[in-house]
Amino acid sequence: MLTRVDVALGPRSYPVLVGSDCLPSLGATLRANSLPQTNAFILTNPQVGELYFETLKASLVAVGFVRIIRHDIPASEEGKNWNEFSATCASLLEHFPDAGAAPLVILLGGGVVGDLGGFAAAVYRRGIPFVQVPTTLLSAVDSSVGGKVAVNFGGVKNIMGAFSQPRLVFCDLSTLRSLSPRELRSGMAEVIKYGVVCDATLFETLQSDSLEKLLALDPATLVNVISRCVHLKAAVVEQDEFDKLGIRNVLNFGHTIGHALELSAHYDLTHGEAISIGMIAATKLAIELGICAPSLLTQLISQLLRAGLPISYPGHPELFDPMLRALQMDKKFRNGKNLFVLPTGPGAWQQTEDVPWPLVHEAMRQAIA
Repeated sequence: MLTRVDVALGPRSYPVLVGSDCLPSLGATLRANSLPQTNAFILTNPQVGELYFETLKASLVAVGFVRIIRHDIPASEEGKNWNEFSATCASLLEHFPDAGAAPLVILLGGGVVGDLGGFAAAVYRRGIPFVQVPTTLLSAVDSSVGGKVAVNFGGVKNIMGAFSQPRLVFCDLSTLRSLSPRELRSGMAEVIKYGVVCDATLFETLQSDSLEKLLALDPATLVNVISRCVHLKAAVVEQDEFDKLGIRNVLNFGHTIGHALELSAHYDLTHGEAISIGMIAATKLAIELGICAPSLLTQLISQLLRAGLPISYPGHPELFDPMLRALQMDKKFRNGKNLFVLPTGPGAWQQTEDVPWPLVHEAMRQAIA
């Protein structure tokens, strides 16, 4: 049985379907959701493709897909670059040069596959339909939903991209069993993010043993928490689909300093690990500005440590200058003023513009000291 969460965006609306051991039914699900294509372009990475491509292919053949092309990209964030994007577009053009034969793009993997592949689908022939099939916890709760697709370019994360909504998100939780412990922990950072700034009830749930149940891949807990995170993200996206009103900035809690650290450390940290450290830095800023009680930091630290996530990247003071350069490229900053998403209490947040730079510098130094 699939749990359904709808992302209500008028003509761009789509369902997010969450279940276990359901990948063999993907083909039938596509047909049930008015996707009639008979050509498919499946973007994945070698590791995920080895595990799940044949199952996915069989489900497509069973409902009449005739031509199914697989294209692999590297699994790591370093692979989310312009060269791999260009190679993906070239593969689309090589295999599907005729407008009448444009394929359904199916993105089988984590955030790198989803971001790069979604961007390729968004620009090929000015946009062809795509479906997200997330296989990591991070992509299931966050990056597969919302329509932000992008690649890294010029040393800046996600600087080249577009808004393009998928036609469907299909999450088979059984694929999470193949994740390494580090990848699973990385996804927990985004789950914790939602609790801190979006949902006090989720925050309290994670204070209990639900966090450990998630890490143990308890099926009921996975469905409940992932569906809740998707619902929270859908509610934000529905209010600010194109990130023009500032509402969607809440999803960037921890990402401002976190992204700068992730890039500057040359991806020695996973995305979730960097965001974990970024959330600590942002919460310290909130305390310094008097908008957040120190008790929230204590609780956040406890949750992150229980999830096996870092709260700093010690011994790397040399990263301060490259982090600062990366920070100044943050897309939220306007007219030379910084803009931070800061927690004010469990499930609550505010945007704060022009945080004094000495405070920002100190939070950065504490993150890498």
